[in-house]
Amino acid sequence: MENLFLAIPDKSHEKAYTEMISRWEEIETNINPSLLGRYSDNKKRNLTYAEWLACCEDHRTTGSMLSTGVPCTLYFLINGSGEILGSIEINHANTHRGHLHAGIAPWNRGRGYGKIMLKLALEKCREMGFDKVEICTHKDNIGAIKTILGNGGVLTEEFFENNIWSNRYSIEL
Repeated sequence: MENLFLAIPDKSHEKAYTEMISRWEEIETNINPSLLGRYSDNKKRNLTYAEWLACCEDHRTTGSMLSTGVPCTLYFLINGSGEILGSIEINHANTHRGHLHAGIAPWNRGRGYGKIMLKLALEKCREMGFDKVEICTHKDNIGAIKTILGNGGVLTEEFFENNIWSNRYSIEL
């Protein structure tokens, strides 16, 4: 597969991000992970790229703007051409929804990018000193379940939240 890597968003990604998120928003409104979306509930508008980067920086360093208060780092999955294929968020501590939240752009799904992105994120988690990570997904998200299982995930719990059944998986590092 092509040269894929994870990168923390910065100024150099503005054009690729804007193209990707604009296209994604035309297809669906539920952008995952939610930190990838540019719409601000507080401001009731799309943030400029500079404002969005500032939010990402706050999330990474303090987590003060997040409901969990747990800092997290958002990474883009980027190919050798500089295209953003998706993204993954790593919580710096476990939350009730796990350590990792990910999404592949709709037009890139089903190509194995999710499995590679998760593998790369697990390497970042090892570097952060995690012994294991937990990942939650909706019970009907077959693609995510295959991706998690393909990276060594083990089902540890099924739970019902917000009228949706979800699964929690654990991956030993």
